[in-house]
Amino acid sequence: MKGFVPMSFGKKHQQKQPAQEVHSANQRKGRGGSGLAPASAESKGGVSFGPRFTDSATAAGARLRADKAEAKPAPSKADEEDADVKKPLAEPEEPEGPPDALPEPGKESEVLPVSHEVTIPVLAGKAVTAICLDPKGSRMVTGGLDGNLKFFDFNGMSEEKQCFRELEPVENHMVQAVSFSITGAQVLAVCSDSSARIYDREGTAKPIQSTVKGDMYVRCLEHTKGHTQTLTDGMWHPFQQEEFLTSSLDGTIRIWNMNADPVGMDQQLPQIHVLKTLDKRNVCIGGGSGKAGGLYPTCCTYSPTDAKKIVGGCSDGSVQLFFEKARYSKPDKILRTAHTAPITGVAFVPDGGHSNLLVTRSMDNTMKIWDTRMLSDAKGPLKVFENLAASHEKTGLCVSPDGRFIVTGTTLTKGALGSSTVRVFDAKTFSSVKTLDFGKRNALRFAWPTEINQLLVGTGNGDVVMLYSPFSSKKGAMHFVGRKAKAKADPQEELGSGPIFNMTDKNDIQKFYSTGHGDMKKIRRGEVRAAQKTLIPMRPEESGTKMPDSDFGNFAALALKMGAKRLHLNNTRQGSDSQEALLNYQDKINSGKAADSLMGPAYAGNANILDWDVELGEGDQRMNEKMQGEFCGKCGMKMCRCTNYTKWGEGSKKPRTS
Repeated sequence: MKGFVPMSFGKKHQQKQPAQEVHSANQRKGRGGSGLAPASAESKGGVSFGPRFTDSATAAGARLRADKAEAKPAPSKADEEDADVKKPLAEPEEPEGPPDALPEPGKESEVLPVSHEVTIPVLAGKAVTAICLDPKGSRMVTGGLDGNLKFFDFNGMSEEKQCFRELEPVENHMVQAVSFSITGAQVLAVCSDSSARIYDREGTAKPIQSTVKGDMYVRCLEHTKGHTQTLTDGMWHPFQQEEFLTSSLDGTIRIWNMNADPVGMDQQLPQIHVLKTLDKRNVCIGGGSGKAGGLYPTCCTYSPTDAKKIVGGCSDGSVQLFFEKARYSKPDKILRTAHTAPITGVAFVPDGGHSNLLVTRSMDNTMKIWDTRMLSDAKGPLKVFENLAASHEKTGLCVSPDGRFIVTGTTLTKGALGSSTVRVFDAKTFSSVKTLDFGKRNALRFAWPTEINQLLVGTGNGDVVMLYSPFSSKKGAMHFVGRKAKAKADPQEELGSGPIFNMTDKNDIQKFYSTGHGDMKKIRRGEVRAAQKTLIPMRPEESGTKMPDSDFGNFAALALKMGAKRLHLNNTRQGSDSQEALLNYQDKINSGKAADSLMGPAYAGNANILDWDVELGEGDQRMNEKMQGEFCGKCGMKMCRCTNYTKWGEGSKKPRTS
C-alpha cells in the first residue's frame, strides 16, 4: 500500500548525481573497469561496495576469464571456417587496458591526473596556440589561429563550457602566447604583430598598456625602444608583477617594465633590456624580411625557481642562455648544434630551489634534456627522446609543478596515418610513464597548474582537453563537471500574450503599426509611464494668464500673494488691474498717506540715492587740471599752426577772418 501513497507533495527537487557517476562518464576510453559499483548494487536493500572493492573484483574476474580461455582446447579448422561464415562483419574494437591502480590511503595527491578527461570547445577547427591559467587556477585564457582571446571562469562554468569574455587584440593576427602575472590581475597577450598588450583579468576590450613599436630603420637594435618585427613568444616574470619578457623575428629578446616612463603620442611602454641572439657569425640581424643566414628566437622562458636564467630557442636549432645581470648584451652560453630544426618549446625542470635541467623540443622529432651547469655541444645532452613527431611549429611541452614529470605531444601532418599522442616521462629516470592516445587531435600546447593539479592540452582542432583525477585533482574541472546549466526561460513566456488592438481607435492603430517596426519595448515603456502615479506640482491660483507648471511658477505666485498682502491689496486677480492698483498706491506714498511701504523705509535716510558723481583719484585730478585751457580742435595741441579755434580758445584768440 505504501508504494501507491506519495511520501511527499509539491514540486520535487532534482537530486544531485553522485560524484562517482559524474566522473565515470568522463573516464578515458580503453581503461578497463569503470571504477564504480554496478547499478544493480543499489537494489532493494542490497549492499553497495566502494570503488576500491569493485575494481579489485573486476581485475580478479578478468584474470579468471583469461585463465579459462587458456585452458579451453583450440578449435579445429572446420570449426573456424564455420565460425567465419556465421560471424557477421564488424569493426574491430579497441583493446581495453587494465585499470589504473588505485592510490594508497594518504597518497592520493601522488596519482598522475590523467585518468579522466573533459573537453572544452574553444575554436571551430583551428588550432589552440596559447593557453594559460592564473596562479589560483580559477580562470583560463586561450588564444588561437583566429586571433581571439577567450576567458573562462571555472567557478561559474557549467556543462555547456562557455567562455564569459571574447576579444580580438588585433585584427587578422594569430595569438602567439598568453601569460598571467604573478598576482593574476593582468594578462600578457602576444600576437603576431610587433606590440604586446596587457589586459586585466576581466577581459576588458581596451588594453591597460601596450609596448611601443621600434624604429625598423635603426640597425643597432639596442638603440630602438621596441620590437621592429613580428613577436613569437612572451612570458610574465615568475616573481615580479611589473616585468615580462617577449621575443621577436628581429632577433632580440626584450624585457619590459610596467613602471617605465611611457613614450610617444600613444604613451606606450619602452623596453628596459635588450638580449641579442647571435648567429654563427656572432651577429644579430634577425630572421625576418628574408634575411639570409639570420636567426630569431622562436620561444623564450624564465627559470621558474629563481628567474636568474633566461633561455631562448632559435630558428636554426640553437639554444642561447642568458644569466641575470645589470646589463644584458650577448648570450652567456650557446648550443649551436642542439637541434637540426627550429625549436618549438623550452622549459626548465624545478628541483627544490634550483633549475639546472633544461628541456628543449624541436621539429626534428626529438626532445632533449640538458644540464645548464655543463652546457656545451661537446658534452651533449643528458637524454634524447626520439621518434616524437612534430609537424606543427607550436608543438610545446611542460613540466609538472613538482618537477617529477615532463609532458609533450606528437603532431602529425594532415592525412598522415596513425594518431597523435601525449607522452609523459619521468624527469629523474627519463623513462616513459604514460602514453595517451588523442586520435587525430594534435596535442600542441600544455599547462599543468600547481593549484588544481590538472593537465591541460590545447589541440589542433580547437579544443582544450582537461585531464584530471578525482583523487588528486581539485578545483578546475571539478567545479563544472556534472553541474547542469540553468534552464533558459522560453522567450514566448517572457513576452506573454500579444497586445490586443482596437482597429477603430486611431491611437491603437498607431500602436499596431509601431509593433511591426519592432518598437514593442517602446510601447511597453510608454504604457508603464502612463500608468505610474506621478506627483502633480502645485499650481498657482486661477487667473486670466496661464502660469508655468514649474517651481518657478509656484514661487512667482507666492511672491505676488505676499506682495499684495504687504500692499494691503485684497486681491489683484478679481477684476482689477494690478498695474493700476500699484500706481494708485504710489500716489499714496507720494502724498505720505501710506503708513507702510516696501521701498520707502529702506532708503529714507539716503537723500542722494540717485547721485551718479564719481570721486576722482589724484592722478585724474592732475590730468584734468592740465587739460584745462585752450586747445586746437583740429590737432588737439595747445600751441599749433592750424589756427583752428572754432571750438577751443574762443575767449583768448580771435579766429582768422581773411
